[in-house]
Amino acid sequence: MLHTFQKKSKTGSKTPKQEIDLVKVRLKAAEEHYQEWIKKGTQ
Repeated sequence: MLHTFQKKSKTGSKTPKQEIDLVKVRLKAAEEHYQEWIKKGTQ
């Protein structure tokens, strides 16, 4: 799991840009970590 938050508004409120940016940063870090893990497992 990369990130969770509770969205309180049910109509018209967009996800804050700060939350989206944080998810992107965490996803990139998770992808890099996965690639390192794969390399270690195949050696």
